[in-house]
Amino acid sequence: MALHDQRYWHLLLHYRSTIGGSESEADEAGFFLAPNGKTDPEAELHATLAQFFSTELVGRSRQPGRCAFIARYHWLKAALAIDESRLPRQPCDRFQAWLAELNPASITVIFPSAFMNNPSSMFGHLLLRVDQKDQTDRTRILAYTINYAADVTTDNGLIFAALGVTGGFKGYFSTHPYYIKAREYGDFENRDIWEYRLNLTQDQLQRLLMHAWELGNASFDYFYFKENCAYHILSLLDVADEELRLAERFWFYTFPSDGMRMIAGKPGLVKDVIFRPSRSTRIRRGREALSTEEQTWLSKMIAEPSLSQSQEFARLPPQRRAAVLEVASDYLLYKAATEKDSAPFVLLNKTILLARSKLKVASTPFKITPVTGAPDQGHKTMRAGLGFGWREGEFFNEANFRLAFHDLLDPEYGYTPHAQIEALGLTLRHYAHRNHTRIETFTFLDILSLSPVDSLFASPSWKINAGLDTIRHDQCRFCRIGNLNTGLGLAAESALLKSEVYFGFAELASEFGSVFNGNHRIGGGATVGALAEITERWKLALSGTYLNFPLGDKSDEWRFSAQHRYTLHRNIALRFEYNRRSRNQEYVLNLLAYF
Repeated sequence: MALHDQRYWHLLLHYRSTIGGSESEADEAGFFLAPNGKTDPEAELHATLAQFFSTELVGRSRQPGRCAFIARYHWLKAALAIDESRLPRQPCDRFQAWLAELNPASITVIFPSAFMNNPSSMFGHLLLRVDQKDQTDRTRILAYTINYAADVTTDNGLIFAALGVTGGFKGYFSTHPYYIKAREYGDFENRDIWEYRLNLTQDQLQRLLMHAWELGNASFDYFYFKENCAYHILSLLDVADEELRLAERFWFYTFPSDGMRMIAGKPGLVKDVIFRPSRSTRIRRGREALSTEEQTWLSKMIAEPSLSQSQEFARLPPQRRAAVLEVASDYLLYKAATEKDSAPFVLLNKTILLARSKLKVASTPFKITPVTGAPDQGHKTMRAGLGFGWREGEFFNEANFRLAFHDLLDPEYGYTPHAQIEALGLTLRHYAHRNHTRIETFTFLDILSLSPVDSLFASPSWKINAGLDTIRHDQCRFCRIGNLNTGLGLAAESALLKSEVYFGFAELASEFGSVFNGNHRIGGGATVGALAEITERWKLALSGTYLNFPLGDKSDEWRFSAQHRYTLHRNIALRFEYNRRSRNQEYVLNLLAYF
């Protein structure tokens, strides 16, 4: 096989097969040394070899070719047995200094969990940490990361969504200290972090870092669902070991959790897994470890730290006082990191820390369990189902498919609790009595985030969904309409059984279709409901909605829903639903498979 056709050359240049040839996913001209290098691997190979004999500075980094594209050079030198003595002397001091600063010994894949209040982080994130030689648990926070992210040029959510989906942002690789990223994810965004240490050889580690260096000369059009952080981190790992074949498995979208499942599924690739809790998780678990009386003291300490000197507080054993003060300090640090005006919380925390310093005892240790399970252990993101049911006096068979990602009733382990993101879902039904098959529903996007409010945390819950639905309206029994619904609300949580979340939303709703007078109706209303995890396998959701439409087709509507899910296997579940909408009601039983 010709050298320019070999797979490793295509990995280094990020070529992907196209109709009639190849095209690189890199989009910066400076990444290529041939004018047509983006689409011609052979021309790029010849231009690269020629550049090795030149001292001309190339790429965005303005270095000689052998230094700017050092991974290409080392691979071609081995493949062609290049005699370095015939080339200009180029020691690549900048690369060597960068490598010495990294002091690499191994690579860890970092997975910060999903952050629902930022569209670019709703599915989680992937980046790499370069672990240093002689690194300990205490010093690994000082290591460097290799990160790929979009250069976001707007604060407008709608423009961000449009540009993110269509590749309107540029994506770049960068290197930052891990403590900066860990603080960003764990303190500011309250995201738990999972660390997967990889079992790479020194040669594989060297190849990965050399390619990461030369990617400083590249930019990529950033696509939110496909060519995103996960895709490019997987591509980088493929360069380390071309037998992994990670990135090529993703043809339509790339979710970080899918990437983690693929990495963890490679025999011998993952050495160990470490959980790093966010500050909010530490606070929640620390509060759970306190007694009822101690939780009361916690609330008092946060509001008035001087009570730490009171005689009443002194009646608690020193270890328990230490535990209360430590959780209080964590909470005040959390508020200082997340509020615009941090000064009051910093001042309050000084009083707490002073009181804690006077207690010469260690607090009682407690276990910090993850809010979200390990991402590689969650269900897969595609879902298909077969079922049957009854609607309007007729029996039907049903087939459904959802491209992504997770809903409130799906098995929760490995996903953000009480949150759903569904995209591109389709339900087909065949009504036997009329021998009629139709599209019953189409989900373009359905996002819902329930954030239970308590004495320490008070974030709003919100939702948005858009798609097609089938309703009964006036004389039309099976009318297809388009809908767009948004809502803002509150949620609360209890643990009477295992876990229950109660929620309420104020909503705006718009529906469109020829069945309506004026082809539309617009209004609003409210939804209340509950989500209950009865056991680890059994989950229940109940909701009721009232909507009034004063604009367009003037009407109102009550809706009720009761849904049960029972998990047979991590990737297999049974779901039973009862849905009532105005005078229309249906019962549906589905067997769902995740793949």
